[in-house]
Amino acid sequence: MAFLIYFVLPFGGSLLLQGAMFYGAYRIAGRPRPTLRGVGIAVVFTLASICFSMLGNTWVNLFFAVILFPFVARWVFQASRGVLVPYLIQSVAVFLADAVVVSCMQYLYVTGILYLNAAELGYILQVSCARMTELMVILLISLAAEKRMEGHVSVHQVLLSVLLPVFSIFNLYVMMYLLQIFFTLAGMSLFLLNLGMLIGLNIYFCLLVDTMSKNHRLEMERNLYRQQAVQYQYYKQQEEKYEASRKLIHDIRNHIQAMESLYSREKAMEAAGYAGDIHRMLNQFGQKYYTSEKLLNLILNDKADAMQRAGVREDIKVGELSLDFMESTDVTALFANLLDNAIAAATGSRGKYVRLRVGEARQFVSVVVENGCDSRPLPRDGAFRSRKPGHEGLGLEIIQRTVARYGGDVSFEWREGVFYTRVLLGNCKVDGL
Repeated sequence: MAFLIYFVLPFGGSLLLQGAMFYGAYRIAGRPRPTLRGVGIAVVFTLASICFSMLGNTWVNLFFAVILFPFVARWVFQASRGVLVPYLIQSVAVFLADAVVVSCMQYLYVTGILYLNAAELGYILQVSCARMTELMVILLISLAAEKRMEGHVSVHQVLLSVLLPVFSIFNLYVMMYLLQIFFTLAGMSLFLLNLGMLIGLNIYFCLLVDTMSKNHRLEMERNLYRQQAVQYQYYKQQEEKYEASRKLIHDIRNHIQAMESLYSREKAMEAAGYAGDIHRMLNQFGQKYYTSEKLLNLILNDKADAMQRAGVREDIKVGELSLDFMESTDVTALFANLLDNAIAAATGSRGKYVRLRVGEARQFVSVVVENGCDSRPLPRDGAFRSRKPGHEGLGLEIIQRTVARYGGDVSFEWREGVFYTRVLLGNCKVDGL
């Protein structure tokens, strides 16, 4: 029994703690897919950390848990240097949580608030409470990091992360209090089984919270795709109306030219002025010409109207190009999201402008968007996301996916109050994307 209590229990508790810390690091890094090499590094570090922790040296534990862990976790998940700060916060918080639990339990024992007549039971309770508290701290820190990155963490997720570990600690104390009244080997076995089931339940709820977050993001992404599908249908309807209006305008202009010829013989000034007024009236029903690509021209006219309504200065120039290699839905997804993001940022900036340049060179399509953006966007996975409350950053993800589908590249840059987006597209679709 002593072997189970003083060796198996701390070993299992340390294994649980290391797994929880890597899980927290995984969520803070944005849930990347670890490589086989990364998993091997995590396993080796975990075993080494547990072996050294069995020595009971506080400074050794501090070195592995606080100083070394952030760098190892970054190496495991191939994350940017920006995660080192939240990783360090997590490590320090876990170390402090362990110290606080030990100190609080010693105080409760001294004051008589807690009483267990066996030192073994006290040790089991202390280890279990420390691990449950550390798990709760890791969940809260990872949720805080996700809220900063994703902009959405529900109260339900926070409650699940707090209430279950607290309940587990209370349940363990009640079990031990009853166990000390009538201590048997069978009772201790049932207690250890209960402890294992509580640990499994906490792990399950960790995965449940993770699934809830993913489901919310997928739902937001699905709604955005639906919105863009409706937007595409709107553009198609506008294209049909535009073609019909062009034919009508062409016929009317022929009539006007004939009228100009007739009136020019007697009242040239009046006839020309009248015809000019009709020309200007007809121009209001037409659309500005940016490019021969009809769908792109409709999108640019629609976004130019949105800029005008928002008080944003528009500067759009499109060279000769062909988008025949792109699906219509992808054209809508790419350019609509690019300009929507630019308009949203420019509306709140001092400059209030959006500049778009589109051209074709050497079988590549180049798209450059420049817009005013006073505040530096928050970094995320090598890109940026908006500072607007509740903004999910799905527009940027759709841009990246669309560009990748055509073997292209996209880059984002913020510099001195200006945000730059540069897209380079190949002229063919990549299989499997």
